[in-house]
Amino acid sequence: MLRQARAEQTRSSLIDAAAAQFARNGYTGATLARISQSAGVTSGALTFHFLTKEDLAHAVVTTGAAAARSALREVQQLTVPGLAAVSRLTQLLAAFLEQDVRAHAAMRLAYECPHACATWEEAWRPALVHALGLAQAGGATDTELADIELLVAYLLAGAEAQLRSGRPVRAVECDLGRLWQRAAAGLGARPGHGPVPCPHSRISTPPLPHRTPREKTGFGEG
Repeated sequence: MLRQARAEQTRSSLIDAAAAQFARNGYTGATLARISQSAGVTSGALTFHFLTKEDLAHAVVTTGAAAARSALREVQQLTVPGLAAVSRLTQLLAAFLEQDVRAHAAMRLAYECPHACATWEEAWRPALVHALGLAQAGGATDTELADIELLVAYLLAGAEAQLRSGRPVRAVECDLGRLWQRAAAGLGARPGHGPVPCPHSRISTPPLPHRTPREKTGFGEG
């Protein structure tokens, strides 16, 4: 039991170290040597758990996406028609990207390897579908819903870039709230059904799950 606990701890440390490298340097810039050094383990211990950088990237994306999915349950409990839910989704994700390095790395890997990291988008799409339903209930047309969905993708990419550049997460959350207020005005949202501008909220990081059976990701070897 003690040996198994140590193995799990080593594996978790390697995922965290890999996530930090992927978030900072991207998939290509991260190296197994730096990851093992950062985790404080030997290269042999690393390859015991993960044979390739692709395996590590898959573990980072899987665990980061699972954590984000849990964090977004709040959005799916919202019921007020309008843009409040979609605004809250982007603000929660921005805060979570700052708090959880695995989620931050998962998002960056999704941009760099879009065909390999569908898991990340799948993590927040159910919350988005729910939020779009509330926007439709608030009067948004099909064309406007398509624009809202596109805006979410752009805002999330921008939020990730701003956080990576060092902008404080509270400032990013407020930026997102302000932009959604403008979007609500432009889309003709009803009074009182617009987004919350700047909640300054924090969300607790949920426990990370055990690794799921390996699936082919399409990352290059490294």
